[in-house]
Parts: sequence; structure tokens; C-alpha cells
Amino acid sequence: MNYLILIADIDEFNPCKESLGSLVKKEYTLKHMPAFDFMYNGHSCTCVCFGIGKVNAAMGASIALCEKEYDGVINTGWSGAVSGVVKGDIIVSDSVVECDFDLTPIGRLPGQKPGQTEYIYECKNALYDAAVSIEGFKHGNLGTGDFFLTDAERKNKYKEIFNISAFDMESGALGAVCYLLGDIPFISIRKISDSADDVGVEDYKDSVKTDITAFSDIILKTLEKL
Repeated sequence: MNYLILIADIDEFNPCKESLGSLVKKEYTLKHMPAFDFMYNGHSCTCVCFGIGKVNAAMGASIALCEKEYDGVINTGWSGAVSGVVKGDIIVSDSVVECDFDLTPIGRLPGQKPGQTEYIYECKNALYDAAVSIEGFKHGNLGTGDFFLTDAERKNKYKEIFNISAFDMESGALGAVCYLLGDIPFISIRKISDSADDVGVEDYKDSVKTDITAFSDIILKTLEKL
């Protein structure tokens, strides 16, 4: 099977690549994006660093998925805790949604996109089944927005509206691309770096600095279950 691994931040991507060591077979650039290929458990994987935020996520996923056919897409990276998770937890997406997409002034529901049947993108597929079977991995709904969430009021609002467990800057956009390109199987598996509040930035910096095998561990454990 062929899988596309998508990582936003170069500070997440490089430690992942380095900790995979000899599994990495080829390093290159896909358009402007750093990428590498590796094999594990009989699966052929391409890992791409697309850049932070929803625009970069949508562009990077679209480019990679138009270059080659994949059996599924796995996103990983850091996330802020919203409900039911704490720093160090790993959470698998039940669904992903763009929390900051807002046409409520013209009568739409929060997150709802005109012309689309779906705007909360479900992630129940073989990738999901594999990931949630891993001991210690939690699961829940993930929310996305183009900002680092540190505001308690906004955090509580998104929890109430979307019932999210964690918040990041890319997974909702990646879910949208996979949905629009023909329901390509997609999951986001996120490690909690911070509490998405006024101390979240310092927690995030500490996680990035100290937990260098976070994403290689997530990827390899998931591939072992597939």
C-alpha cells in the first residue's frame, strides 16, 4: 500500500526524518516542499512538509495527491488541548472541521460551506481503525483555524459548537482536500503539546524542543497496524 504522510512544520518534519534513520530511502523537493520516501511494514510512504496553516495545507495536499495516487493520507503534528486530553496525549481524528470558517451573518451554520454536502469531514476508515487500536491512543473530533489558540473564551466556544477535543492549524483543510478529491481515506493523528491557553506557547516550545521522536513513533505504530 502507498501512503502520503503530511507534516506542516519543518521543526516537526526534520526530527521525524532524522529519527526514522536508515528507513529513509530518498530525499528530494516536491515543487517547493521538502519530502522523503521510506518503506515500513511492506508499505511505501512519502512524507511531505507543506508549511503551517490552512492555505499551505490545502496547497501541499493538492500538489502531492495530483503527483501520485495514494491509498490513504496521514497527517501528524502538534495540537492544543481543548477537552478530554492533556499534554503528551495522542489523539486520532474522529472528524475534522474548520472552526474559523464563519458565514453565520448570512444564515449559515458555523463551519458550513455553501455548495458542499459535508463540512465536518468524517475520518472513519481503515487508517482510523488501525490507529485507534494502538494502546494509549485516544480519539475525538479535531478543530482547525488559522491561528495559535490561546484564548479561553474562543476555546470554550469551539468546544460547545463543534465538540472538539483538540485544535490545530491544518487538519480541517487537509480533510477538505481529501473529501473534495474523491473521499481519499484521511486521518489526523496529533500529539498534544499545550493546553491552548495563556501558557500554551511555552508548553508548545518545550514539546518541540524535547520530544523529537513524537511523530516517527506515531507513524510507525500506525503502519504496524495496517
